[in-house]
Amino acid sequence: MFYETWKYKDNNNLNNRFGENGMKTYNNPPQLNTSRRFADNMTSAHALTLKAKKGEKGNTKGTPYALPAFNITTIQGINAAFDAFETLGASGLLALSNSALKHFGSGDPITGLEVAADYIAARAKRSSVKVATHLDHGDYTTEAGRKVVQGAVQHLTSVMADNSTDHANKRGRSLEENIGYTREVVNMAHPLGVSVEGELGVLAGEEDEDTKSEVSTYTNPDDFEQFITETGVLMIAPTIGTMHGPNKGKPGTKVKLNIELAHELLKIADRVQPETIFVAHGASTLYPQVVDYAVEQLTALSTGMLEQYGQTWKNFVGTDWEQIQGLIGAGFAKINTDTENRQTFLSALLGAVNTNAAKIDIRWYDTKTTEALTQSYLVKLIMAGNYGVWHEPKIDVKKYNFDLHLALADALKNAQ
Repeated sequence: MFYETWKYKDNNNLNNRFGENGMKTYNNPPQLNTSRRFADNMTSAHALTLKAKKGEKGNTKGTPYALPAFNITTIQGINAAFDAFETLGASGLLALSNSALKHFGSGDPITGLEVAADYIAARAKRSSVKVATHLDHGDYTTEAGRKVVQGAVQHLTSVMADNSTDHANKRGRSLEENIGYTREVVNMAHPLGVSVEGELGVLAGEEDEDTKSEVSTYTNPDDFEQFITETGVLMIAPTIGTMHGPNKGKPGTKVKLNIELAHELLKIADRVQPETIFVAHGASTLYPQVVDYAVEQLTALSTGMLEQYGQTWKNFVGTDWEQIQGLIGAGFAKINTDTENRQTFLSALLGAVNTNAAKIDIRWYDTKTTEALTQSYLVKLIMAGNYGVWHEPKIDVKKYNFDLHLALADALKNAQ
C-alpha cells in the first residue's frame, strides 16, 4: 500500500521547494527510472543487486548471491577492483565515502567526486563487466552533506541517504525526520535513474569520519514498512547486529546477528515492494592469513614493532562469514566490505618494506599493495557467489587460494 500524499516539515527549506509554512505535500514516491543509460558498462547499484537477489548470471537464474561493495579510497583500489571483477566476470560495486572523496579531491569532496567518477568511467568503458558507483553514508541533514549528495547524484549511479543518526547529539534521528530527508534524495535521484539506499536503525562503531556511534538499535519492523512505503527507496540498510570498524567484539568471540529479524523484514519487503534490496553495513569479515602475515612481517622488521603493534593485529575481530551467508538468504544482496581490505593493504605494505626497505620506486610499492588488494577482492567476490555473471571466470574459483606470500600472477596461475 502506498499513501496518496505525504507531508513533512523541513526547517532548511531544501532547494526552495517548500511553501511559507515549511510543509511539502508529495504524491507517490517517484519510481526508479530504469531507462536511463549511463556511461559504457555502468548501471545503477539497484540493477546489479536485483540481478544478484534473483540469482541471475548470463541467461540463467539460480542461487541468489551478493555484491560486495568495496569502499574505494585510492586509484590503486579502483584498479585492483576492476582486475578482480574482470578475472571473475563479476558485477562490480565501488563505494566512495565522504573522507575518500576528500582524499581524491585534495580536501574537496566535490572535486573528488569528479576525479573518482571520471577515472572509474574510463576503466568501465574498457571493461568486460558492468559496474555501479555508490556514495556511502551520504548525509542529507547538513548543508555540507547535501552538497555532496547532490553532487553524487550527478556523478555516480547510486547514493546512500544515511539520515538515521543525529551524530551531533549522539542519538537516533526520529522516523519522521529520517523519512523526510531520505524522501528528498529519492525525489532528486530516482527520476535520473540513480538508485537510493536508506538506513533504518543505528549501527554502532566507526567506519568513516562522519559515521560514528557508540550505540546500536535494531530496526523496528513497523517503522520499516512505513519507511520503505513513504520514501520509495529500493535499497535499505536495516540494523540487525553488525558493527562498523575492525573490532566487532572480543577476540575469540563471534558476532551474533539477528537473522530471525532479517527474515521478518524480508517478509514485509516482499509484500510491500518485492524489488527491495537489503544492505549489510559493518559486515567486514576477518582474514586470519592476513593477520598472520602482518605479525610475521612485524616480527621480521623489529622486536619493537611486534611488541607495539602485534597485539593490535591479534585483537581484530570480524563478522563470521557463515552468518553473512545467512543474510544473503534473507534478501541481502549488497554486502559492504572495507576493514579487511584495509588490513590486507597494510599487511602487504609491511611485507614490501620488509622485503626491501630501501626501494625508492614508489610504483613498486603500489604494485605490491594493489596486487594484495586484488587478491582480497577476489576472495570476497568468490565467497559472495558473485562470479560468472557477465562471462565465465578466467580461473577455477574452487582452486583459488588467498595467500599474501604469493604474487598475484602466481596465485592466479595456481587456480588455473
